[in-house]
Amino acid sequence: MPGQTFRAPEPVAPMHVGPIHSSVAGRTDHLPMHVPSGSYVLPADVVSAHGEGSTMAAFKVLRRMFGGTPYGGGSKGPYGQGSGPYGEHLAKGGKTDDNSKGVAIVAAGGEYVLSPDQVRDAGGGDIDRGHKVLDAYVLHVRKELIDTLRKLPGPAKS
Repeated sequence: MPGQTFRAPEPVAPMHVGPIHSSVAGRTDHLPMHVPSGSYVLPADVVSAHGEGSTMAAFKVLRRMFGGTPYGGGSKGPYGQGSGPYGEHLAKGGKTDDNSKGVAIVAAGGEYVLSPDQVRDAGGGDIDRGHKVLDAYVLHVRKELIDTLRKLPGPAKS
């Protein structure tokens, strides 16, 4: 209309959900990205424990455990990598169901970002409970991994 100024929508960074494929080692946190508000990042050691030490195998296990790829990510490539720079699934649009624009984080390769819907599902419909359940789950997986590693035999001697 005459006299009105067009205002372009504010650009929004793509948001990451799913596996973080990268040569950047776990526990180093060098990969800046945005995740939907309410997401949960599974640490790399907990992820790889699901694949008996193989992160790639663990990504497949976690994808099955948490109900596939959120936001219509779809599978691409031999290990189900998405289309983002680290093989992640990107959610466009910048809005989650709680109308936030996401949260800037610094992550590491081998981690796995659960969407707010996946966190909510883990909590039986309650996102706060989901975070608590997942915190307890991380501690449980780490304890099981430590117990398993303690029982393994030492290096083979020739």
